[in-house]
Amino acid sequence: MAAKELTRITFNDVPSYLFYEDLKKDASENVYSNYYNEISNLTGKHSWIDDLFKKLSRNISMIHNKHNVKDEFGKKHCFDLNYWLYDQVYSNLQSSKNVGELRTIVPKVQEVWKNIVDNTFKNNDYKCYPDQKLFSNMNFLQEIKDLFDFFEDFDIMKKEIIAETLKSCFKYREYLRQRIPIYYTWRDSCRVDGSTCKRYIDNYMKYRPSGIILSLGWTIYFTYKNYPCYVEVHDIFAEAKELPLRDDNLYKDLMEKLSSLNSGHDLLSVRADDVDTGPTFVRIMWDIFYFVFETAMPMGLFLFGAFLLVYMIYKFTPFGRSLLRTRAKVRKKIRANLDYEDIVLLNGSNESLATSSDDSSYHLSYSSSIN
Repeated sequence: MAAKELTRITFNDVPSYLFYEDLKKDASENVYSNYYNEISNLTGKHSWIDDLFKKLSRNISMIHNKHNVKDEFGKKHCFDLNYWLYDQVYSNLQSSKNVGELRTIVPKVQEVWKNIVDNTFKNNDYKCYPDQKLFSNMNFLQEIKDLFDFFEDFDIMKKEIIAETLKSCFKYREYLRQRIPIYYTWRDSCRVDGSTCKRYIDNYMKYRPSGIILSLGWTIYFTYKNYPCYVEVHDIFAEAKELPLRDDNLYKDLMEKLSSLNSGHDLLSVRADDVDTGPTFVRIMWDIFYFVFETAMPMGLFLFGAFLLVYMIYKFTPFGRSLLRTRAKVRKKIRANLDYEDIVLLNGSNESLATSSDDSSYHLSYSSSIN
């Protein structure tokens, strides 16, 4: 059964939104008009194509002037431009009910895009090329964009959540309801060489939502049930972790299968929720790994560090040695024999033992190992 599609929540002040709005802005001229001569016939067939050419030319220049090869989200913004092209073509074709032409129009425009980059930005370290490995499926592209936008906006949300946790809970609750399932279903694909996520995101582990909990303090584990909003967000995470994994091959196999069966499905808009994604054994194994990495390991390191700090205070500081001497005095009163460590503490040092008299009231007891 297909899952209910959730409302997409966006915020107009986050980096991903602001950048994508720049891509959508009107453009008055086509600075690379000569490159489009070979596909000028598209303009006569579709009146919106000329506007698309103007915006694409502006966007190609903008993205190359904005980024260098070291920018954290430079590659992600290149994906945004690829997504923008698909979305513009698909949206315009929907009105004429000829969405199938997308597979003809997009490759032709991509070829022009590639030529512009090769000739105009050949000396740039950073180059944004059309990605011909992307599947022509709008739900696939939208899910990947939602995932990447979540990564790009992660630091801003994290700061807000740490600063004003309860207020942020109400603000981001519905957003998380839509994005967290996408995160957990696609996250593991980011470690697979050649996957869409791996090509555009260098270090997906930097954007772990559960990692924010560590910054909120350990008390959140014991008090969250007192706050309905926290409980609701907790349940969003718990339910998302039970969802089947997704990867590029899921959509590839789905589209190939439906195409071969001539099922009548619209391959541009078919959803992965429409098919069975198989066993969840891999999901269970990766959840165990992430639990150890994200929760058990940090908690273990915290407890070990606390134990080590207490031990050092107890053994190597005047305060700690004072406590040890007090313990030795108590033992002296209640026990006939004292440990060597207690004798050293009560005499002040090892040297004092060497000079102590034969009739010392402190004595060591030895037991023979031979019966």
